[in-house]
Amino acid sequence: QRRGSWASAGAGARPWDHLLLRLLGMSTLVVKTTHGDVRIEFQDSSAPAHCSAVRELVRQGAYDGCCIYRAEPSFVIQGGLREPGGHVRPCPTGKLPLEYGLKNTRGTVTMARWDDPNSATGEWFVNLSNNENLDRTGDSGWALGFTVWGVVVAGMDVAEKISGLPAHSQSGMRMLDTPVTITMVLED
Repeated sequence: QRRGSWASAGAGARPWDHLLLRLLGMSTLVVKTTHGDVRIEFQDSSAPAHCSAVRELVRQGAYDGCCIYRAEPSFVIQGGLREPGGHVRPCPTGKLPLEYGLKNTRGTVTMARWDDPNSATGEWFVNLSNNENLDRTGDSGWALGFTVWGVVVAGMDVAEKISGLPAHSQSGMRMLDTPVTITMVLED
């Protein structure tokens, strides 16, 4: 386990950079929780800027001590730069441009954003179902879709378990009563 980074895999990445990242042992991200680990394989060829930003946030330890705070069974679990007490840490990598390329199918990991397609920062979610409503359906705002930057390769059972934890409604979302603290590390 390490928090290494190879930042040149972002915007302007060469087509073979994802292979170099695999050789360097930075193709997999592990989200460690008290409920188990979720292993995510980066999708550099579809979302190079997002993958680079997530690697940089992990390298900086920005996600450590943050949490998964939203759990919508059969839809998503969401985490990011929010601490268990509710404070949201600023995102040191700034906003990311939309890189829509892959569909939001079960097990994909997607960057959350607002109506502005270039407003993603460090908030992400794991799709628990095929969420076609998050795919591109038009040419503006929400209809442009959401950027998939990873695929869960192990630990969907953990994501499902988290989605069923006790929660309450807040602003139309199902927020965990006790957010799940995370640590994120890069692995081979």
